[in-house]
Formats: sequence, structure tokens, C-alpha cells
Amino acid sequence: MNLLITLLLATATLPHSPDLYVSGFFAPGVFRYYGPLSATQGARPAPGQTGATYARAFSRRPWGLAFGPDGNLYVASLFGSGDAIVRLRGPFNATPGVAEHIVSDGSFYDVAFGADGNLYAASAGPIRRYDIVTGQLIDAFTKGHDLAETRGIAFGPDGNLYVSNYDSANNKGEIVRFDGQTGAFIDVYVPNGRGGLQQPYKLAFGPTGELFVANWTALDGNNILKFFSPAQSRVGWPVVARGGGGSAAFITRPNFSPLYIAFGPDRNLYVSDTDNSGSMGSVLRFNGATGAFIDVFAANIEGGPRGIAFGIGAQ
Repeated sequence: MNLLITLLLATATLPHSPDLYVSGFFAPGVFRYYGPLSATQGARPAPGQTGATYARAFSRRPWGLAFGPDGNLYVASLFGSGDAIVRLRGPFNATPGVAEHIVSDGSFYDVAFGADGNLYAASAGPIRRYDIVTGQLIDAFTKGHDLAETRGIAFGPDGNLYVSNYDSANNKGEIVRFDGQTGAFIDVYVPNGRGGLQQPYKLAFGPTGELFVANWTALDGNNILKFFSPAQSRVGWPVVARGGGGSAAFITRPNFSPLYIAFGPDRNLYVSDTDNSGSMGSVLRFNGATGAFIDVFAANIEGGPRGIAFGIGAQ
């Protein structure tokens, strides 16, 4: 039985968890909260932990999160030294939250898993692909288009890999699409400036396939942008401003600093929103269909929230 089949079978038999996991940047840790569909009522921190803490002091600066097909939580780290990507044992492991360093070298914003069961990591230059069993580098996966600083990655409903690419030297941001099996360049899905795109961070696909991007701007008008699904004919064009290349702004909000986004099992959009220092902040919840603000889902995340991930089976 090959590795992918083994991992898929393992995922299918894992218990479902509705919990929300959030990485704290300046107080390095991952925190766990009741998810929106949790049957448990009461305070947000999950049971069995000290407060909301799931894991502590395993990384210098944790950022992006993704659950692997093995049921464990993988954490990208910026400025890591021996802890560039860390595996935290999953919630149904006998020792949940225990850290295992699987990639020592590098500095990463985000991680994702492909259909091949391997780990993909976003840093500077090409997206790297790793074996999650051994932690060994398989290859520099993306090719055919230069990448500068990649702050977010996601596999789309078409099976291809989408990358938030930002060139700080030229103040240029774009969303680039690569073949999900070969890594070959397909196209610049959203070019710089389209729909207001400037500095893209995390990107995510909604329940009906549209692309959402956390976007920073030079004029402090940070927002969440929304673009057509790759299944539609007008790929890479704004959904909100349907008449051409106008604004793609789906969510705008005063003093908004969105970094990481994820859709929850309730089909709403969750956003890690930091304060001006980046050391505090909250996870905000917005209506996934309209963009209307719902609530502060998890307040005052210690160290400033970055990555967001819902537990295995939460979707």
C-alpha cells in the first residue's frame, strides 16, 4: 500500500474535531478554541488545556497552520532556527500538542497539503515540497515563474496550486497559479492592481469556489478581496465589481489588519486581525456569503494571531 493511500485511510478513520487552532506570533504557541459547530457550550478555550494553550515554545515565530492527512498539525515558522516547520501531534494522539521538528532550515509563511499527501511550504523563491514522514525535501516544486516572497498558498478546486507572491523591491503583488501535479507555471491568476490587489497574504477558496485574499494597501485600506472561481470563464476577475476591473473588496473595516483567512465548518470566513504592533489581536468572523461582520470569535490572542486552521473533519 503506498503512502498516499495509507494517509487517506488514516484520515478517513480519524474522529472529527470542530475546534479552531490559532498560532500566536510574539508569544510563540498554538491556541485551541471551541469551533462554531462544537456541541460543548461555554467559554471558547477547548477542554483539557491550560486556558486555550495547545502547544508552547516549540518555535520562535509560528505563522501558517495546516492539518495533515495523518491528523497532525503542521506549523510554518518565520526566522526559525532548527524549527522552520514543526509537527504538533494531533488532538486525538495520546500526547496532543507535543512538538516534532521536521524541517530545520528556512523561514516559512505558510504550509498546505497536496493530493499527493506531501507538504508544501511557502517562503522566498519556489514553493518547496517535503515528505511528511521523513521531513526530507523532495524538490523545489514550482517552476516557470519567479517568486519573491510567498505569503500564502492554497490548492484550488481545480487541483492547482495558488500562490500569493509579493515583490517588495517593486511594490508588486500577484496571485500566481501552478499545475498542482507538475508545478509548471499556468498563469498570473490575479495580476498586480486588479481589483485593488497590492500586498497579498493568505488566500482561501470559499464553499462555492471563489478565491478570497487578505490584502494590504499602502493607504491603510487593508481588506479582503474576492475573485471568480477557476471554474468560471472570467477567472481572476473581481466578483464584487462585476463590470470589469473595478474593486474586488469583499470586506472593508476600519483599522483592519488581516493576515490569515480560513473558511469554517459553518461556511463563514474567519480572519486573524492584528493590532498596530502585531502583538495582539483577535479572530473575527464574517458572513461567508455577504461579508457582513458577525462577531469577534476569539478575542485577545496572545502574541498576535497569525495562522488559522480548523480540526480534521470540521468541514
